[in-house]
Amino acid sequence: MKYKVLIVDDSISVCNTLKSLIESDFDIDIFIAKSMKESANLLLQEKGKFDIVLADLGLPDAPDGEIIDFLSKFKIPIVILTGTESIDIEEKFRDKNIVDYIIKDGLSALTYATSIVKRIMHNKDIKVLVVDDSKLFVDKSIELLSRYKIVALSAYDGDEAFETLKQNSDIKIVLTDYLMPKMNGLELTKRIRKDYSKDELSIIVTSNDSSKKIPAKFLKYGANDFLYKGFSNEEFFARINSNIEILELFDEIKNKANKDYLTGLYNRRYLFDIGNKLYEDCKLNNKTFAIAIIDIDNFKNINDTYGHDIGDIALKEVSKVLNNNISSNALISRLGGEEFCICFYNRSESEITELLEYIRKEFENNVIKIGKLNIQYTISIGYSLEFGKNIDCMIQNADKYLYLAKKEGRNRVRRDESRFT
Repeated sequence: MKYKVLIVDDSISVCNTLKSLIESDFDIDIFIAKSMKESANLLLQEKGKFDIVLADLGLPDAPDGEIIDFLSKFKIPIVILTGTESIDIEEKFRDKNIVDYIIKDGLSALTYATSIVKRIMHNKDIKVLVVDDSKLFVDKSIELLSRYKIVALSAYDGDEAFETLKQNSDIKIVLTDYLMPKMNGLELTKRIRKDYSKDELSIIVTSNDSSKKIPAKFLKYGANDFLYKGFSNEEFFARINSNIEILELFDEIKNKANKDYLTGLYNRRYLFDIGNKLYEDCKLNNKTFAIAIIDIDNFKNINDTYGHDIGDIALKEVSKVLNNNISSNALISRLGGEEFCICFYNRSESEITELLEYIRKEFENNVIKIGKLNIQYTISIGYSLEFGKNIDCMIQNADKYLYLAKKEGRNRVRRDESRFT
């Protein structure tokens, strides 16, 4: 489903610039209205289903911001576009679903508006946990987060917060009060930091306590940010955005370091780093662990016949097929060239065997259509379930069975038969 953005401004140049900037980053449907009447017609036509609206305060038929009162009825996130700083937007439109405002003083301002659109689009995957013993504060925070399309969860003390975290490991930000019953914000911060690093989860602390020592104490024990209660909506959104962007930057850096640039799968370095940890955990706790090596059959022929660009598409297809068929308890990586590795953990031997055979058949029946070309290829798989001395030994064993599959004619799955006799 495409996202939909409505731009309401009587300046053609502003509309066209915003449209161009937004479309360069996203596959989005842009709708433009130059008056409140035109915007009303578009909202009726689209049944009010817009993801975000960028609206000018001074329109020909709505010169005093009437457009904001009208748009707020639809519960759509609104970015205000204005040519003046004289209006107290925070005060005048406090409860109107405003997420930000832009002073239209040049290209940089419109570029910033585009970044807000981007943020709204990405926020559907962001979870924030609000922890406070005040229901009023929790409800208000959740209302603000919902404006930004963020998934908001709540807890009313530290114990409840920690349980919620255990059930939602993908929470990105914890917004916590300082003074709470059972477990205060400082104890919660210490406890969270035992399980989550600062580049995995941000902790923003809120407090009524005006002591200058409180923020320093929290930062020392692992908080990322501090907000004194009584903050404005604008400051709230700025802090939330800043922390999300920092986490995304960390993710981007980690992905560049740990993922293969072509296929998007984990690289060899990450395989040995995390694979070793999985291996040790499974061996220590008597859990099933398996290594499977996958190799594209006759890959050189693909490159020689169709060229390296088609060869790259064939490699990307491996990533696509594996990701579509392996959803849990596995680490998928590219070892190098046309060779891939899967670490299976805590899955039954029969399940692994059936899944690998299913994947082999998927490739056998798969056709990659590129223009008039229909590309088909098979894979061979070797795998090992014997722990051996270390993960390197398991990879060598799996590679041995892969060689056997190739020797026997390719398009086969081979493993140590002695385990099944």
